[in-house]
Amino acid sequence: MKSKSVSFKIAVLFLTFTAVFTLFRSSMSGIFSLFYAKNGIPNANISSIKSFQNIGIMLGLLPAGYLADRIGRLKVLSLSSIVIASSFLILILFRNFLFFSLAELLYGIGLALNSGTLIAYITDLQEQNQLSPNSKLMGMQVITLNLTILIGGNIGTGLFAITDTAPVWFALIGLGLYPAFIFVMIKFLSFSDNKAAHKRKNNNIKNIASFFKKRNFWILLLLNVGYDCGTQFILIYWSIIYVEKLGFNLSLVYTLFMCALILGSLIFNKISTFASSRSITILNTVCMISVFVLSGIIENKYLLLILFLLIELLMGMMSGQISATSNEAIYGESNKSTMLSTVSFIAEILVSLSLFVSNAIMKWAGNLKVMFFVSAAYFSIVLLIIPLIKQKEELSTK
Repeated sequence: MKSKSVSFKIAVLFLTFTAVFTLFRSSMSGIFSLFYAKNGIPNANISSIKSFQNIGIMLGLLPAGYLADRIGRLKVLSLSSIVIASSFLILILFRNFLFFSLAELLYGIGLALNSGTLIAYITDLQEQNQLSPNSKLMGMQVITLNLTILIGGNIGTGLFAITDTAPVWFALIGLGLYPAFIFVMIKFLSFSDNKAAHKRKNNNIKNIASFFKKRNFWILLLLNVGYDCGTQFILIYWSIIYVEKLGFNLSLVYTLFMCALILGSLIFNKISTFASSRSITILNTVCMISVFVLSGIIENKYLLLILFLLIELLMGMMSGQISATSNEAIYGESNKSTMLSTVSFIAEILVSLSLFVSNAIMKWAGNLKVMFFVSAAYFSIVLLIIPLIKQKEELSTK
């Protein structure tokens, strides 16, 4: 009974922290590109501005993991919200390419501080209480994440219709208060901060080196690289393609694609109980490549919208898979935050390179349609994990 009670409290903490942080951050998620376009930034330059977010993530990832493991994961979560709030303040005060790029840089550093830190904190709580990794909880976290993105995004688009700075203020105030919320929640649920236990000074380096030798690390890395590179284009330009160019209502498209993401997360939660990881990976990746290719060929606006929703549904399924793989990969490791930040650091280097390549391809082609084919090519990277998953499944059956 005690383990069930602790497990429930951990789940409440995990899902609540996810929901509150995401609610305020996501108020800008659907309108960044529109915000920049409204303030005089050409479409081709928006990708360049967004690349500074990836640079910020790279600058912040390894220090983020180190800090979280040394000073405490909840402290770093609090710092993350403050840094992101400061980036939104810059958007309000200054309106040009240079300061937009600076804001994206800080936003990226804030995301880096947050990346993997909460999962590391929760996984440590699971270990401390002799609880196993929970793929269902990871799936529920993705569902909660997408649901609050839907709510926060609709709040943001509604506020954007009033004035372009209204959603920025909403995010700024909410994230500024997030550290106080963390303090109240851990006191209420009788938890405390956690960090890595170090017996020797070189323990951290040895753990990182050993992580590179593990199959789970490479599965997680290739899954992240293929997913992140393959989805960057659609995440940045969806509002321009489906709202500005095809003429669909912003709130309608945003609501539909978030519902598709949530549905995808629910489907993953269901099929992960009986389908193998290899089967899910093959299904997701082949379907994603096919839908991207069709999106580059088809001209009918309504079919394009349907294909876009299929992309989002598959993204929801893959998000659940990445979360569950992360939880499993770091379980039993000492420097959990450092391990996850190492994966993310390598992935973000490749994502940043892909953004510059994508920007060059768009300028060369003179249109956005070509990027559907490029995204399909990026997603083929995920297929590289199939042999690794097969080896893992064969070992587990012996």
